[in-house]
Amino acid sequence: MVFEGIDGSGKSTVANTLAHIWENMFITREPTDSRVGRLADRVAYRDAPPYLELFLYLADRAEHTDEIKRELEKGHNVLCDRYWGSTAAYQAAHGVMSLDYLVNIQKPFVLEADMTLLFDLDVEVALERISGRDDTSKYERRNFLEKVRGNYLELASAHGWDIVDAGRELEEVKKDVYQRVAGIL
Repeated sequence: MVFEGIDGSGKSTVANTLAHIWENMFITREPTDSRVGRLADRVAYRDAPPYLELFLYLADRAEHTDEIKRELEKGHNVLCDRYWGSTAAYQAAHGVMSLDYLVNIQKPFVLEADMTLLFDLDVEVALERISGRDDTSKYERRNFLEKVRGNYLELASAHGWDIVDAGRELEEVKKDVYQRVAGIL
């Protein structure tokens, strides 16, 4: 299963909570902590051409997908905090590549998730939530996040993702997501 959403939507917090509730749950995130993933993450904090960013994320995704396959073969349930949808939503927000292009270029590097949850949140609320962070990336700007959120909603509609109202109290969101995930585990 995959959790997607803009920064500050609570997806990582909920993912970490669920990973501790269920046994046999392997949690992973993108960008990964691999050498390529760390390089991709560093690009988020500096000016770089969109295609450079995309190809770094794709390289990280190829390694990540192999890791997911290994965990599935071990019989683990895998919970991804971001996957291909994040790359499509964020990279399309640059305005250089279309959402369709970004979805299609990733197809050889992804697995189909049993469930994808989009943690949808108003950008103003997201910015308030992340305002105390020491290290904000170039992606964490109002206009950019508005585009990303729109891209996410388009992806959710096109791919049948479940949408979680992430603007509610955290405990309410956790309970909602727990019930949805319990239905497929």
